[in-house]
Amino acid sequence: MSMRLGIFIPTPFRSYDRVQSAIWIRALQLVKCFRAKGIHVSVNNPFRRYDAVIYHRGMHRKSLHFVRFLRRISTKVYWDTCVDYFETHEAANHEQVTFARAIAGFVDGVCVPTEGIAQSARRYNGNVLVMPDPVDLCHFAGYKDNVNFAQPIFGWSGVACKACFLNRYADFLDGRMQIISERPPLLSFRYDFIPWSYASFPGALLTCDVAFLPRTLESTYTVNNSSFKALVFAVLGIPIIANRLPSYELMSADYPAVSFLEDFGDRPKAALDALTTIDRNPTKVREAYDRRLWAEKLLGWLAVA
Repeated sequence: MSMRLGIFIPTPFRSYDRVQSAIWIRALQLVKCFRAKGIHVSVNNPFRRYDAVIYHRGMHRKSLHFVRFLRRISTKVYWDTCVDYFETHEAANHEQVTFARAIAGFVDGVCVPTEGIAQSARRYNGNVLVMPDPVDLCHFAGYKDNVNFAQPIFGWSGVACKACFLNRYADFLDGRMQIISERPPLLSFRYDFIPWSYASFPGALLTCDVAFLPRTLESTYTVNNSSFKALVFAVLGIPIIANRLPSYELMSADYPAVSFLEDFGDRPKAALDALTTIDRNPTKVREAYDRRLWAEKLLGWLAVA
């Protein structure tokens, strides 16, 4: 009999344009892959019995109660968290940390996107799978043929409030930056704005010559971010300037067209110049982060855990 798998997400919506990015990246986009493997998958259906369920994101008192309920309808219960909620930081308060640790200790395993989060999770559960945020290669298709290194258009995508990191490089970016986001962020320099939608996202990325993705590394929240912000540029063959997040360093093993600002004294022009001779072939990074590969690995973990 095929595995009966339940996916539980904290929203009634299924449209990628109406859910948090982690939900479509780590849950919804994998459903098609599961079904292609013959798995019986349901999303947010508490009226079935399951061999395994994966609960996404929740880290509150009600989340712990719901996870306990899931134990009644499923043989195994797993938790997927894309943030290190095991330590307090700007995105996790004391209450969230308390219940995150309790949930991790209750479930049969924890799935996380980076090794840094895994190290925290292993203090509360010995069964942790590191699954990087994967990518749908059919949707993120195409290749950036002609990168204009002489007069590049820089690109950044993400939640608008996080674009504040760009202000540090205002003089360098002024008048040659494209922001892909849900709304225009308040920045100290001129830029072009492209409204984010899932359907138009790959095309918007391809209008950029170089991804510019600075990030301060001040807490376990920022240090343990996934590679997805850079990954969507990498799989299209777009060169990247960024800070040394561990997930970006790991990704660069499969996509070397990444310049880390730390290596150039935080001088973006020097980082840009270094990219001109680096191979931008995305074949290896596309293979390494293919959603079909990670759906299969996730199913294997569920089957043996």
